[in-house]
Amino acid sequence: MREILIIIRREFLERVRSRAFLIGTLIFPVFIVGVFMLPAMGNRGGAKQTLVLIDQAPPPIGDRFVALLTAETDSAITNVFTVERATGTLEQNRDRLVERANAEEIDGWIVLPANILASNTLVYRARNVANQSVLRDIRNAGSEALQAERLRQAGLDRGDVVQLTRRIKVEEAAIASNGRGRGAQATFFYAYIVAFLIYFITAFYGMNVLRSVLEEKTSRIAEVMISTVRANHLMAGKVAGVGAAALLQVGIWVTFVVLLVTRSDLITRRFGVPREILAALTIPIGQGILFLVYFMLGFFLFASLFAAIGAAMTTEQEAQSLQFPILVPLFLPLILSPAIAGEPLSPLATALGLFPLSAPITMPIRIASAHIPPVQVAASLVLLALGLVAVVWLAGKIYRIGILSTGKRPSLAELVRWLREA
Repeated sequence: MREILIIIRREFLERVRSRAFLIGTLIFPVFIVGVFMLPAMGNRGGAKQTLVLIDQAPPPIGDRFVALLTAETDSAITNVFTVERATGTLEQNRDRLVERANAEEIDGWIVLPANILASNTLVYRARNVANQSVLRDIRNAGSEALQAERLRQAGLDRGDVVQLTRRIKVEEAAIASNGRGRGAQATFFYAYIVAFLIYFITAFYGMNVLRSVLEEKTSRIAEVMISTVRANHLMAGKVAGVGAAALLQVGIWVTFVVLLVTRSDLITRRFGVPREILAALTIPIGQGILFLVYFMLGFFLFASLFAAIGAAMTTEQEAQSLQFPILVPLFLPLILSPAIAGEPLSPLATALGLFPLSAPITMPIRIASAHIPPVQVAASLVLLALGLVAVVWLAGKIYRIGILSTGKRPSLAELVRWLREA
């Protein structure tokens, strides 16, 4: 036992003291800030647009269009438009408009053609036509102006029609024992983020185990260590040490998320981040414990597989060829996350949740999306634990022989022979 603790300490300190660990620990907070706050900070002020209007449409349309486009709002991120009217046709004004646009006196021009009611099309030209919010405002103002004129010609009041045809609002939320649960968007976001983090940490640190084993094997350090430490103890200590470093990193990230959520009022007020998105980061204690259990079982399962691959292969190129097939069962639930989160009790979601290699990702998505029958959760955990025991047993046999083997890459028949002889 003392040998295993020494190896755990060595592997843990080797990773925690590395620059890669520090950078990796900072990536998640930077990612959260980038996703939630930078767009809000970038949209603090709307664009200021100076446009020239060539109005050939029936009189009420142009007046209403200008009124809608230049209407004042209380929002700080709304685009501000200044509209100048030009007399004559576009052909008569084109050269002057192009000259003013090139001199940056105006941002563009709009033409309301005489047949706009029939064609349902206006013309917009701009120096920066890629600004989607400006294009949206122009489209909305034009649509409302045309609708109002069509309703007037039909003898209907636009205000009455708007009231009669209002779209219903759906205030959706998951059923929760302690009150109102998450909405649909927040639920999917929450489920996906949890699953992605489990996948990322498992894959990243699992491949760390592979590279560490392979490095020790190719540099012949393993031969020295095996002379004083049993092979299965070396593998167990290596996997546990790397797992401890992963847990420390997860703990730092969880602390950051807790601080972020507890300051939700300040963040919403200052950066405009919706409260529902911040609420999606809140993990109930029961779910958090389950997610941690799935993460730990899944990590040790895949880390053991990676340790066996590292011991069996002779070069990193050979090991890389087996990384993707090993990660497919772990990555597949992420690809299918919309289907799993949308139908967490479907046969597909249930099967992936019971299969040990895909359960560490599938079950957190299912648990975050809906109430899963306790018997399914228990069965999933039992099968995952049994799968872990089987993988550790098989990986230990391969590791025991493979860590000291050199030469060419072993064939499948040779791996089977190792399992029999170990």
